[in-house]
Amino acid sequence: MKQKRHWSKRVRWGRLLVLLGLLVGLCYSWPTYQPPGRPEVRLRLNYLERVIQEGATPPTTLGRLTQLNAEWGLFTLSFSTYALANLAQRQPDLRAEAAATIGRAIEVALTAPIRQPFEFSAPAEHAEPTLPSSVLYLGHLNLILGCHRQLVPNSPYQHLHDSLSAALAARYQQEPSGNLPSYPGRRWLPDNTVALASLALHSRLTGSAYAAAGHRWVARAQRKWLDPTTGLLASMVDAAGQPSEEPRGSHLGWSIWFLTQVDSAFARQQYALYQHHYSTNLGVLRLYSEFAHSYETGAGNVDSGPLILGYGIPATAFAFADAVALGDWRNAQRLRRVISLGSRKIRGGDELRYGVRLIDLEVNPLSEALLLWADVPGGG
Repeated sequence: MKQKRHWSKRVRWGRLLVLLGLLVGLCYSWPTYQPPGRPEVRLRLNYLERVIQEGATPPTTLGRLTQLNAEWGLFTLSFSTYALANLAQRQPDLRAEAAATIGRAIEVALTAPIRQPFEFSAPAEHAEPTLPSSVLYLGHLNLILGCHRQLVPNSPYQHLHDSLSAALAARYQQEPSGNLPSYPGRRWLPDNTVALASLALHSRLTGSAYAAAGHRWVARAQRKWLDPTTGLLASMVDAAGQPSEEPRGSHLGWSIWFLTQVDSAFARQQYALYQHHYSTNLGVLRLYSEFAHSYETGAGNVDSGPLILGYGIPATAFAFADAVALGDWRNAQRLRRVISLGSRKIRGGDELRYGVRLIDLEVNPLSEALLLWADVPGGG
């Protein structure tokens, strides 16, 4: 009898502990995500603005980053711009500062260190004669131009914005594969979503018809570019427009954010499927994998970064940006915790940036540009 009472007591304590665990999990899972406060944002902007003002010549921070990877220099400028544009929408008193910094980002993006790595061929028939034909470069440049024009309606770059948007729209109209190349023979869908988002923004700002390119692209994607098992976008297509690489987490997370600007319903659908097939919900945290149902550990590649049991830093970080953009605050909170666990603050004077904890990744200032972009939702 005594042994039975003792066992009953252990069961009650076990139930209490389980209940306590559930309550703690519920508290941590509650949709409490909030964007960073102004004092922290101020310090982070100080760092990024200094980097952009310095330009991209070899001795500069941005120049050294570009020498490591040409795309990283461009992405630092572009994602800093997207973060600034979002901040300016939420904080009108930042508009003048954001416009000035984005204007400087345009100047730097047009310089040789940023532009030349994408000059793999002569400009396409409808492209600006002084610009590369790579959709990777042109898409980001055009979206930066649009962000500047959004803040400065009489932007000195409005002619370039108009002519580049017209060139991109014409190329999409004539491209058999439906996707313009980033590099010779390499047509990545994520890079094309950026260009299509830039055309959608041009239409919102000027009333042009260029947003139709994005509508046609989404319709074709739904017919031809979705993986039959997951329903998610392929990563790449060939010259005939046939999928040539399976969906990847880093590419999906990236694409979804830009697709919110093109077709929000399709973006939300892809977000839900991405979450279903590529993520693991741990209650207080959520992790995203690079490949569906893959649990390999390895070095990965330049897009995925190192993989731990299949989970990747970019796949998870871009999912965080998607959750913030789509107002999925519960998931955003779980993902921000993952990022907080994997990052460390680096304070120097009146600047603040984030580094990667445990893994030596020399990607600043790109990592800070991406994190600030992901942290701050658009809208007022």
